[in-house]
Amino acid sequence: MGNSESEILAERLKELSCLYDIAKITLDSTKDFDQVLDEIVHRIPKAWKHETAAICHIQVRTHWYKSAEEPHKHVFQEQIIRIGDLGNGRIRIYYPAPPFTEKDFLEEEYRLLEKLAMDLSLYIQHHEIKSRELRYLESLRHHDRLKVLGEITAGIAHELNTPLGSILGFSQLIIDDSKDPATLSDAQKIVHAALHAREVVKKLMYFSCELPQRLESVSFNEVIRETILLIKPSLEGKKIVLETHLSNDPIIIQLDPVQITQVVFNLINNGLHASPENGKIIIETQDKGDSAELIVQDFGTGMHEETIAQIFEPFFTTKELGDGMGLGLSVVHGIIKSHKGSIFVKSKINEGTQFRIVLPKKQEG
Repeated sequence: MGNSESEILAERLKELSCLYDIAKITLDSTKDFDQVLDEIVHRIPKAWKHETAAICHIQVRTHWYKSAEEPHKHVFQEQIIRIGDLGNGRIRIYYPAPPFTEKDFLEEEYRLLEKLAMDLSLYIQHHEIKSRELRYLESLRHHDRLKVLGEITAGIAHELNTPLGSILGFSQLIIDDSKDPATLSDAQKIVHAALHAREVVKKLMYFSCELPQRLESVSFNEVIRETILLIKPSLEGKKIVLETHLSNDPIIIQLDPVQITQVVFNLINNGLHASPENGKIIIETQDKGDSAELIVQDFGTGMHEETIAQIFEPFFTTKELGDGMGLGLSVVHGIIKSHKGSIFVKSKINEGTQFRIVLPKKQEG
């Protein structure tokens, strides 16, 4: 066997070894997607004839994975990675030029690049399908958790209401009958604590949708304007600029004004706590035909995905101890659910958070 045949055989073995190694990398369930692509992009150049000079780049939609930066002057070969409707990717092999030219790429290496592009396409599509399935399952689990929590909190609320009523009633009797200042003072403290506990119960009942709604056809914008007046002193205290973009046309919608006031108040209040002094909050309403949309956007601390997944659960809070009970957003969720609406949240750390609420204009059934 001649020397050239030995070199050809050695190149074929390098290519087969590369495909085998990449198959092993993609089957390793202990690594996440970025780790897999990073290992692949560093493994591929070893299959090329001039492996010490070869540089590999893999693009998946807008993100690039690189074994090294491409030389300022270079030649390269490329294959498209077919991914799907949301965009494709590409795989490139670079050589520095000079000393290399396009003729230094072997015909077999073009075919190898095609095979690698096909294998990567299958891996990326499989990963995205699995990711969508996991997000869907997590969404179902989250919905089930909220449903169970709603049932639990409804039971807790009913159990607490009776003894709280007794505490308030007997405390009032003490206040009416007692002449001792110390006893009166203590009874007033009991009343104050019981009223505070009753407010907690009321919020629990909002979360579980146990409070009866009083639906009225009202101006959506007017409800929001009135809520802004309620929270205006707190905004001014922190020098927060509140920018409003309310629909020019009146949005007449069927809702419980008290409950929706609480929703808007809680969302603005959350933005207030997340915003730095002299920050800004934007409130926007839009008429969407059969529905109305409310957007509350702050530019504060933002949240991680792990936090977003928990914010609608009762008693979850990111505030300091004593700054809140963690019922605000669970109450918001309960009210929006009872209005047959939807709530969506987008957030980025140090960029802010946006809550978007969609409510049907008419409540059926």
